[in-house]
Order: sequence, then C-alpha cells, then structure tokens
Amino acid sequence: MNIATITTITRREVRDTLSDWRILAPILLLTFIFPQMLVAAASQVVFYVGDLNLPGRIMPFAALLVGFIPASFSLITALESFVGERERNSLESLLAMPISDRDLYLGKLASSLLTPLASSLIAMLLFSFMLLGFQPELYFAAITLPRLILLFLLVGSLALVMVTAAVVISAHITTVRAANLMSSFILVPAALVVQLTAVLIINSRWGELWLVGAALLAAAIVLIRVGMATFSREEILSREHSQGAIHIKLRMLNVELKLPQLNIQHPMFNIAARELREVLSDWRVLIPLSVLTMALPAGLVAGTSFALNFVQDPTLLGRLVPFAALLVGFVPASFALITAIESFVGERERNSLESLLAMPISDRSLYLGKLISALTVPLGGSLLATLVFLNLMRFGFPDLYFYAMNPTLLLQLGLMIAVINLLLVAGAVVISSHTSSIRAATLLASIVLVPTAVAIQLQALLFIARRFDILWYVIAALAVIAVALIRSGLISFNREEILSREHDEINLRQVLATYLTFYREYWPAGTPPSAYRGLRFSVRRFYTRELLALLSELRLPLASALLAAIGGLLLGGYIGDHYRVAAFDEALASLGSPPQISLLLALQIFANNLRVSILSNFFSAISFGIFAFLVPAVAFGQIGFV
Repeated sequence: MNIATITTITRREVRDTLSDWRILAPILLLTFIFPQMLVAAASQVVFYVGDLNLPGRIMPFAALLVGFIPASFSLITALESFVGERERNSLESLLAMPISDRDLYLGKLASSLLTPLASSLIAMLLFSFMLLGFQPELYFAAITLPRLILLFLLVGSLALVMVTAAVVISAHITTVRAANLMSSFILVPAALVVQLTAVLIINSRWGELWLVGAALLAAAIVLIRVGMATFSREEILSREHSQGAIHIKLRMLNVELKLPQLNIQHPMFNIAARELREVLSDWRVLIPLSVLTMALPAGLVAGTSFALNFVQDPTLLGRLVPFAALLVGFVPASFALITAIESFVGERERNSLESLLAMPISDRSLYLGKLISALTVPLGGSLLATLVFLNLMRFGFPDLYFYAMNPTLLLQLGLMIAVINLLLVAGAVVISSHTSSIRAATLLASIVLVPTAVAIQLQALLFIARRFDILWYVIAALAVIAVALIRSGLISFNREEILSREHDEINLRQVLATYLTFYREYWPAGTPPSAYRGLRFSVRRFYTRELLALLSELRLPLASALLAAIGGLLLGGYIGDHYRVAAFDEALASLGSPPQISLLLALQIFANNLRVSILSNFFSAISFGIFAFLVPAVAFGQIGFV
C-alpha cells in the first residue's frame, strides 16, 4: 500500500468534487442550513406533540437524521467514482497510471468517503451546539456524551457502508444512469436502518444501538474486502455497454406488451406511451421497482413482530403504522425519480433529442407527455406498495391496523402519496429540461428530493401525536408547490433553448464581477450586464436619481410587504384580545423583566438574527416568494398579539 499515491488520488478527486457548484451548493445547504431548520422546529415539536418527554427522546434521532441526509446525497459522487470517469472520457488515462489496483481502488474509496463523512459530522456538531444553545431543555432531556459519541459512530459507520457499496457498484457498471438506478439497493436498506434506529432511540434501547453500530462496521469491512478483491482495471477497460432492454412475450397468457386501444390520438398521449414502453422494458428499472413495491412492504411487516419485542408501549408502534405506509409509498417514488430526471436530458445523451424535438407538436403537448409518462410508473408503484403493506398489516397484525387506521386516514394517505409523486416528478422534469447532462440533473435532483424526504420524516411527529388534522394543511401545501412547479415548467420550456444549451459551468470571478456591476449602478430589471456603462458607485447619484427609480420598480413588492405587515398586526391583535395561547404565557409573563445585559446575550441575539436571515432567504427561494410575504406578517403579528 502506497500512502502517497492514495493521498494524491484522494486530493485530485476531492478538488474536482469541491469545484463543482452543483455538488458543493447542496452539500453546504444540508450541512449548515438543515441543522438550523430542525433546531428552529424543535420548539414547535413540543407545542404540537403535547408530550414533553417524547420530543426529548426524538432529539437524538433528529441528530442522526441530520448526519444521514448529507451522507445519502454525497452518495452521488461515490456512484460516479469509476463509471463517471468513463462518461467523461478520462477512464483510460486514470487506469493507465503506474499504480497497483489496490492503491487505485483505495484512493477512489477515500476520496468518495471524505466529503460525505465530513459533511455529516459537521452537520451533527452544528445541530448539537445550536440545540444546546437555543433549546437546552431538549438537549439535556435525552443526549449525553456517551450517547452523542454513539450517534457519531452510527452515522460514520452508515456513511462508510453506503460509500463502499456505491464504489463497488461504480466499478462494475457501465453508465451513470445504470449506477443511479442501482443506488436503491443502497439507500433503501440504509433508510430501514435509520428507521430501526429511530424505534430503538424512542424506546431508550441504547444498548442495542451499539450492536447496530458494530454490525454496520462489520458490513463496511466486508464490502471493502469484496470491492478490493473484485476490482480489476483490465475488466473495466474491456467491459462493453450492456443494454438493459428485455423483451418479454407473454403468449401463454395471451398478453401483449402494448397499451390498450383507447382511441386516443392526441400527440401528448403518444409520447407518454412511447416513454412507458421504454421504461417498462428496462430490467434495471423493473427489478428494483418490483423489490421496492413487493419485498419492502413484506419486510416491514415481517419486522413488526421483532419490533414488538423491543417497544415498551405497543400503541406507539401502532401510531407509526400510517407513517410506515407513507414511507413505503415514498421509497418507490424516490427511486422512479431517476427515470423522470432523464426525461429530456437522457434523450440528449442517447442522441435522440433532435428527433424528439423535431416532432410536429406544441411545446405544451411535448412537456405534458413527458410529465405524464414520468408520473405513471412511480405513482402506480407507490400506491401498489402502500396497498400491499396495509393489507399485510390488516391480516398479520389486525390489532395494530385497526388501532391506527380509519377511512379518513386512508384517504389522507392516498392523497399524500399522489401529491408527493406529482411534486417529485414535476420538479425532476423541470430540472431535466434545464440541464445538459444526466450527471448535472442527478446532482440537482437533491433540490427536490431532500426537502421532500425531510418533510416526510417530520410527518412522523404528526402521526405519533395523532394530529391528523394538520395533514390536510400539509397535503394542500405540497399540492400548491407541485402545481407551481408544473406551471413553471410549462412556461419556461423551450425546445430551441434545449437544442442550443451547452454545458453549464460557474465562474466565481464572473459572478463577483456581475454582482459589482449591478451594485455600482442601477438599471431596470432585465437589462443585461453588457448594457451597463461601467460607472463607479456614487452616493449622490444613487439618492438623487437611482433611489426613486428603484422604489418605483419595487412598488409591488413593497406594497405586498406593507399589506403583510398590516394584516399580521391586525390578526395578532385580534388573537391576543379573543384567545389565550398557552404556549405564549411564559413569554408574556417575562415582558416586564428583561434579561441581564451581557456579551453572551448580545451574541445569542446576533446568532438568532443571523439564523433567521439565512433561513428566510433560503425559504424564500424555494417557496416561490411565499415565505418572504410571511416574514413581515409574523413579525408584526407578534407585536399586535402583545
């Protein structure tokens, strides 16, 4: 083993990874923004759940979740460790390096592991420190130093298992698309481990968690040895692309693999039928989707009897049945998101984009046809997986099923799964129509997948607290976002732009230069940077000429903010006069006794304002401006309430 060689390969790979903004931006968001989101939501958890002990027990799981999600996203870079070199035409030069197979494999493994492990551990540290600073009662309720060390061990072991498995897949597959399709065999078991860990944490079974950590370390060691034993650069160089299409003839059942004759001649449905035939003839799609649809629900039901031996209160497990059904429906949808990501950009890499865009149909019909085809498979798989799980629970554990389920909740689950599928697919198709490669589209898919996964994980609290009334608001909010994504995709889709689009690169110097150009002088929105005169910033010019023009252009946003502030002030005053909010009693009682002025208090206020500023800008960008409207409404609503 040559440490210097391994270090050189690792440094090269890490430098390439951190120079790609499509990788760096989501990692930074998940590392620094996501922990702040959970800390900000911690107080709301106490309010909605009602049980003061339960939120404290959930906080260790939240710390685990904070570390797991950055690691799961960074898995994308590990999946491309070898197969990505092939598609970037740099595989031959890499494999021609005068080093051993062992050193080459370990160098790739170390570089793939460094980013997810570092981002996960930093996110967990940030979450722990912020929870200790802003919600110390929740921190000390369940987190101790040995438990915190155990959580770090679990996240590190899980990241090691996922990365080593991804590198093994990357070394034995031929395309990035195939590697992404096979990633479900890593993410699904990892998600099940996280859910098992959640059950053990909630029930304070910390002793068993050490066994889980030991098992993960053992699995990682086995995967490393298997990967090193099976890696061969000659085999990679000689491997040809194997097509994933399979041709099935079901003559014995007198069934043909073609759509029924519905006498629908609209071009939109013709495109959808064409896409469905391609997807349903690819074994790399069918096999994982079948496993997630049938085997995953059966595995969860089979593990229910095992979980009953560890759970002190069986009713708590019964409360998780609806959430498990939702999770079972979400996993096939998240896997099928890969096919939606390829709806347009995949055509480019298969050299069929020009013929598709040359079809004599409108942009609207083309886009909707792709959207329908991308939605059909994940929606069908999600609903089928949920039905399989609920029926198995109905006959296997009827007491738990009837304790947890009712007709209204079944309707909510069905609507929630449908809306989540629509949201994921709509976002994926928008990304696919605005990127130039499958790799770029896959990296940007985290913008849709990660917030949705976080929202689903947080819904476990609603199911545990049996706050099913709030689910209607969650469904409505997700539906609004899905419709907004569909409308945005339809408006922005243009086939000429897709044909002319080149590979997107970000130049930080150019970004800084453009920012300084916009800062120095004002021109109306939409004016290209090349049309600016290159003037220096002038305070006199700004206040005499540019300020009035700027305020005139921003009159609609300013009017909206003023309307939000007045509405929040009136609504807060009305609630304060007519209702008593128990959660605000302590804050109201302390109004006459302000805290002692100190440097620590100033730092806490500064940190809180900085956190709010960062989160408000982030949420405004992903909420289509809705969050920007709510910020003044909530701020002045608090004033009106007091």
